[in-house]
Order: sequence, then structure tokens, then C-alpha cells
Amino acid sequence: MTSAEWICDFQKAHNHCLSILLHGNVRDQILYRGTYQNIHGVLGTYAQDMGFDIVARFDLIDGLTFANEPMRQRYEEICRQRFSSQSSPNPAQPPIPSAPGNIPPPRANPGALRRPVQTRPNPEDAFGDLRVAVAQDKVSIFISLDMSDMLVSDPDRYSPEDRYPLILLKRALLDAAILREGDLAGYRNTVVLIADELKRVPLWLSAGNPLITSVQVATPSREERLFFGQNFGQHFYGGEALIATPTEFQSAIEEFADLTDGFLAQALESVRKTSWQRHISLAKPRQLVDYYRHNRRDDPFEQLNADRVASAREELSKRVIGQPRAIDAVTSMLVSSKVGISLSAVGGRNNKPKGTFFFAGATGVGKTELAKSLADLLFGDERSLVRFDMSEYKEEHAAEKLTGAPPGFVGYEEGGQLTNAILRRPYCILLFDEIEKAHPKLFDKFLQILEDGRLTDGKGQTVYFNQTIIIFTSNIGASDLSDPQTGEIIRHGIMHSVADYGADRFPYDQVEAHFRAEVEWYFNSRLGRAELLNRIGQENIIAFDLLRPEFVTRIGEKFLRTLTTSAAEKHQVHLQAEASVLEVLQVQMVKGSNLLYGGRRIKMLLENLVERPLNNWIFERYPDLRQLAGKTLTYGLLDDNSLTVKEDQV
Repeated sequence: MTSAEWICDFQKAHNHCLSILLHGNVRDQILYRGTYQNIHGVLGTYAQDMGFDIVARFDLIDGLTFANEPMRQRYEEICRQRFSSQSSPNPAQPPIPSAPGNIPPPRANPGALRRPVQTRPNPEDAFGDLRVAVAQDKVSIFISLDMSDMLVSDPDRYSPEDRYPLILLKRALLDAAILREGDLAGYRNTVVLIADELKRVPLWLSAGNPLITSVQVATPSREERLFFGQNFGQHFYGGEALIATPTEFQSAIEEFADLTDGFLAQALESVRKTSWQRHISLAKPRQLVDYYRHNRRDDPFEQLNADRVASAREELSKRVIGQPRAIDAVTSMLVSSKVGISLSAVGGRNNKPKGTFFFAGATGVGKTELAKSLADLLFGDERSLVRFDMSEYKEEHAAEKLTGAPPGFVGYEEGGQLTNAILRRPYCILLFDEIEKAHPKLFDKFLQILEDGRLTDGKGQTVYFNQTIIIFTSNIGASDLSDPQTGEIIRHGIMHSVADYGADRFPYDQVEAHFRAEVEWYFNSRLGRAELLNRIGQENIIAFDLLRPEFVTRIGEKFLRTLTTSAAEKHQVHLQAEASVLEVLQVQMVKGSNLLYGGRRIKMLLENLVERPLNNWIFERYPDLRQLAGKTLTYGLLDDNSLTVKEDQV
């Protein structure tokens, strides 16, 4: 019968006569011999099937409980006999010696075994009894200690009152006897510690003890998830009809098993209930799982209007000028998302982001603008672009800002900035700006996102990235790179060469080769993180071209249209630009190093030449701005770059 994979590690450790510390996914439903049980049911069933004489469980709420009453009575009798033998020494049966440090032996207090239910269990008494019981080798005993990570409030700092019960517990682990007779001869009396968080268990309790090992209770494996689909698939909405066609049913549960990687067993059952609540058939496992994750039935990428996808290249080119290669790469991704056929989908699994890009290039050439334009095209709202300025993540602890501080640390209740953003907007474009400025430890998070498509925050919430597009931007290769210690230039940037020789000496193919080489050198040699570029894919490293003089006028027109729109919306005034504005702009941009700073320099020049002087002109002549409504203002630039404005009624 199918069982959880970790059961094999547990059985191996038990066969090796070890006590066991179970940690991890210990509160989930666990598949054991074809049925789902909680951790206590699994351990109890295992122990009784093995034939242990006494099977018991201890926790800080209920104290010591037994599988049945005869087991309780037998356990109490063992403790009483042992205490009795200590009061009347027998040469053939010497008493258990005291613990080091003058700690007294367990007190002979049989009455402690019959505490009233309302009395708070005393770990000192319980572990003293436990030490006595497991030290004998005649009766086989299997005891699990639940919530063992809660025995102390802080594993690094606790009082002597906390320490003494733990010392008794460690002695019990060390003194557990190997059984000499019966069906379990050769096995050791077994103590199993159960902990939600391994790091909360005092290290010294198990460290240096060759008689205890830890076993992680993992989330359900693919085989277990497939078992769930095979045995409960008919109980999904539409499951009875689907099971009538075995080939389609098998395909559906295979895909279901792949899509639910990382799900708890309880979450699998929640997905089944969701299928009934929302009438989503198991025949559409991707739609069902995505609804469970994101509470949204339709995939906005697949819902893209075909005409909108077909015109995407033209629409994006209106906002991002002079970057045809980058726009081609993005529109190709949109087409693939719309059609939906994927190599990953052959096996059913596609939890990775919809698209991943690495935009490399000089400043002001449209990297961020293309990300904004794509968000507007896909979702009709630039707010669907979630931007992270990686210069704010330079410190080593910055990874915690993305996923949240662990429990017990400052800021834990706030969660992570990245995980919170995805919980709010699971369908979005993620922009990690100037990725080279991030601390290298953050790259481990990015690797997990790109490989597994999910992250778990400090509060244990898992977020998924399968409905996102991830864009990294970088200026690597644009400027010279200097050694921070000596100041010596170790890599020459392309902008230095362009300033010396002019952009016309550097065609796009040469620009692309330069940026690709610099990005690969930076991640492979300087950071030693070749695996990150491997996850992104060489074909997704997009080099942005330099700003060419022939595109200055078109970019200037775009900014002037924004100015016209702003005037119309705020004051219902119509602006018209004379040809002289773009002529002066063209002349100014080819001077000095202006072209090196791309579209940002164009915007800055227009702010200085047009925007501010125009606002001053209006402010001086129209104290009451409401008088602007219905007017037309025609503006231009003179030879000395000063602004002229003509005023006409519409």
C-alpha cells in the first residue's frame, strides 16, 4: 500500500534502534498504507502493528495518554516496580544512578500517574517516569512526545526549571534499553519527538547523541499526489464522467499531480472542494488549480484579444522607440501565452513564470518603459507593474525584506514585500530594476522563483509566480567597472567608447555582443552565479540598442503628446507645437554626450526648454487658470532657445 516517502526513512531509523525527532510537515494529513491519518494515527498504527506492548503519547495539554487502559495499567506497574526496587536494593538489579551534577533520581510518586484531567501536566514527573519505563528491557514501549519544540520558550535561553525536565528527557533517550525477548527482541524501546520547528528544539538535546536521528516529514510527493487523484478523482466535480474515459482521466490526474507540487494533503482536499464550489471539472486541472491559488477562473494571458496580440508590436513601438529586437522578443512571448502550447505542458507541469527577460543596456533607452507598456497592454493598467529597485536590497539581510522575517523576529507580522505583492496581485509583471545592485544572497530567491515558480514567506504562506512575467534590468556593460579597492578599471563600458568614436561606429550587432558578453562575465566570473543566467536562458537576455539620432524626433513627439494630454485634462486648453521645437531638440541632442543618456536626456531638455517656460508664461498671464478653457496655445523655440507662445481662441 502507498505511504508517504518519509515513512521509509522513519522505518530505517527505527530498524537501526534509534529514537527519532520528526519535524516539518507534521500537522498535515499523512498517507500511510493507503489511508490518510494525522501524525498520531500514523505512529500509533505503526507501533501497534509492530507489536509494542505499550503505545503512548505525551503533550503539554493532555499529559500522558495510552492506546488503551490495559497499557496504562501496565506502564504504571513498571514504574511502581522500578521505584520499589530502588527503595529495596537488589544486587541482581542495581538502581539507576543519579544524573551528573547532583540531580536527584526520579521520585517514587505513583500517584503522579493518576493526575486529575484539569491538572496541568508536569513534564518533570512525566519524563522521570519515562526514563524509568524505557530503561527496562522486558516490556516493549513506544512513546511519542508531541510539540517537543514547545517545551521551552527559547531554545537558547531558558531557566533551570526548564532545564531539569529536558535533562531527564535526554537521559531517557540515552537510557532506552534494547529489548531482550519477545517478537521485538533486538529493537530498542522507542521515543519519538514531534516538532513543528526543528530550530526551536534545544540543540544539545540531540547533539552528540548517537541514539537519536532527525527525519523530516515532507510535503506529499508526486506519487502521493497521483494516489490522491486516482483514489479521489471520481469525487471531484465532473469526476464520474471523466473516469468513464480512462485515458483522459489518467492524463488529467497526471497533470493535477504535476500542478500541485508543494501542496499539503489538506490543500489537495481543498482543491477537490473548490471544484464543486465553482463547478470546475477535474478535466481542466490547470484552471482548477489556478482558481484555488489565485481565486480567479480565467487566465488573463489566454483571454487576450487576438487582435490585441496581433497589434502588440505596433502598440509597443509607439511607446518604446528604436528597440525593435526587444519588442519582437516580448510580442513573441505574448503569442506563446495566448496559444498556450508549451514543452512544459507536455508533462503537465508549468508552474514557472509566463515569461522571463533580462533587459541589458545603457540608461534611458527604454528598458523600464517597455515593462510599463507591456503591463498597460496586458492588464490595461500600469499599476500591474510591480517594481523593485534593487539598489534598496544591497545588504545581506535584504532577502528577508522580500519574503519576510522568520517567526520571533522584528517585522515577522508584516510579511515579505515581494510575497505580499504577489498575494495582492497574482497576475502582474514583476520588474527587478538594476539587478546587479542586489546582494548576491537574493539570487537564491530568484533561482527558486525561476525553477519552482513559488516562494514561501516567513509566515508559511506560499505564493505562486506562474501568472507573472519577470523582468530583470541591468546597466552592466554600459559604464566602466572599477575595482572598489584600487579604483583600477577592470572592465570597459561601451559608453566610454561611444563618447570617443560616436554611435555610428557601433552597429546594433556589436552593441548586442558587448552587452551579452558583459552580462555573462558578471554573473559567471564576478559573482559565480552561472545558474541564474541558465534559468533565465541566453535567448531571453535582450540587449537594448543605443539611442540613435534618427529616433530623437519620434521620442520628442511622444513627450510632447503627453504634454498636450496633460494640458487638456487639467485646464481644457489645447497645445500645439511648432516644428522649431523638434528642430532645436535634434540640434541639442547631438551635442556632447547627450545621446549617451538616451530618452531621459530628451525629456530633461524638453522640461527645460518647453515645460517650465510654458508653465511660467501661463502663470503670469492667467492668475485664474479657469480662463484657459477653450483656448489654443501654439508654442515654438527661437534661435536662442527661448520659448514663444501664441494664443488663439478655438
